[in-house]
Amino acid sequence: MRLTSFSLTDPNCAGRDIRARTVLFVLWALFVLWLISFHVFWRDEARAFSLALSGANIAEMLHNVHGEGHPALWYLILRSAHDLMPVRAVLPIAAAVIGFGMMAIFAFRSPFRLPVIAVVLFSLFGAFEYVVMARNYGISALVMFTLAAAYPRVKNTLWFGLLLAVLCNTNVPACILAAAFLLFRLVEIVGSEDAAAHRTWLTFAGNAMLAGAGALLCFVTVYPTPNSAAVSPNFGTPTPAKMLAALTGSEAGFSSLGLQPLLLAVSCVGLIRKPAALIAAIAGLVGLKLFFYFIYPAAYRHEALYLVFLLSLYWIAAEGAGGTWREVPWMHPLQLAGTAVFVAVLFLQTILLLNPVLPQIRGIPFSRAADAGKLLQRPELAGAIVMVDPDTMGESLAYYSDNPIWFLRQQRFGNVTELNDARRTMTLDDILGDAEQLHQQTGRPIVFLSHAAIRPDPNPPFVMWHDKTIMTAEGVHRFLSSTRLIARLRPAETDESYDVYIYPR
Repeated sequence: MRLTSFSLTDPNCAGRDIRARTVLFVLWALFVLWLISFHVFWRDEARAFSLALSGANIAEMLHNVHGEGHPALWYLILRSAHDLMPVRAVLPIAAAVIGFGMMAIFAFRSPFRLPVIAVVLFSLFGAFEYVVMARNYGISALVMFTLAAAYPRVKNTLWFGLLLAVLCNTNVPACILAAAFLLFRLVEIVGSEDAAAHRTWLTFAGNAMLAGAGALLCFVTVYPTPNSAAVSPNFGTPTPAKMLAALTGSEAGFSSLGLQPLLLAVSCVGLIRKPAALIAAIAGLVGLKLFFYFIYPAAYRHEALYLVFLLSLYWIAAEGAGGTWREVPWMHPLQLAGTAVFVAVLFLQTILLLNPVLPQIRGIPFSRAADAGKLLQRPELAGAIVMVDPDTMGESLAYYSDNPIWFLRQQRFGNVTELNDARRTMTLDDILGDAEQLHQQTGRPIVFLSHAAIRPDPNPPFVMWHDKTIMTAEGVHRFLSSTRLIARLRPAETDESYDVYIYPR
């Protein structure tokens, strides 16, 4: 079988099948708008929005997000958008604008064949995680697709380094991918006639400095972080045994994609005829695998960045970049096998899109925060103080309600929690004590949202990370005698479902 009988790309197809691409994009847009119309924001989405609006000015906001774990770009976008249009809807609008731009570039500018475009458009990351979910990861995909589309024109300009600097400030894992893109350009130069050109190396040095400045800006914004609860349990000095476990194990890194990391390694082999692309792909995979093992545990949104990176490398290589080396007969079957595995990996992401779609069809919301917000609009609850266990689930409620939120474990009012310096273990009597004190001080009713079911449990349930709520038979009796159950907001697609109680009874 010849390689051309099975290829992801056709450099001439972008202009030839514009009508089919337009139909696909319109269908995708309608589908995504349907998902957006029902999406309920989860705590990480609402947390970023609350932080973006914090402080009297941008300088104070930047101070507040320092150490948060994310660079400032997403917060600056949300803050600027809200300054122009001061409504809460700027959160989904900003995410949608970025997501639509990302997929428009991919659909209309990429050299991929129609089946590949369709699979990526209707993938979990292409139709939900990077468009509907209002997070900073869609910006990374937008920058990477922009870089791939513009690569022939920017590779010998400082725009290349500027794009990498922007990529570094979308999220921390993207810094690793920015370094891999820079490695791609280095290998390409070394293996080309441009290696003898003084100007080429000066431009590359300038781009390296720009990318390094972007990475440094990300680092000083993110570190040091007080939120040690989110750090990988493997954090520490890497030993040879740990390094081997990090690279070969599937429990830390890329398991959320629904596949083994080995399949991603095989997917890199589809780039074997382009040395720069192959080396960058392997370097990016190794770098992310080590990061997810030692620094920060990965979720789907982090891992799918690598799929976008691989797509960008396939895109750039299809248009002639990436260098060449002496070909041998065994390259062709290896490239065919790697490409076929990558197609299977992408197709699996389309199947994973059913995860958020099926609950929506069944009427199960992503989170119950919006329902709780509607509940708090009742006249008798309009001025109520809200307590949520765990505290972090109150962050999503802050988007849907203006009621003051009392963080039980930190014993303060606010919209954004801290993951340290909190009461790790509480009892129902502690919760009642806070409710009684707040009610006596303000005269307001207290609404309590409990993620854990209130029932005697000899084994205290973990409600979030290391947080526990102890429920003895006596404590449950005192709690239920002093409060009244007013709603049971369950189930939800995520963990944000709760029973709602009011105090005093």
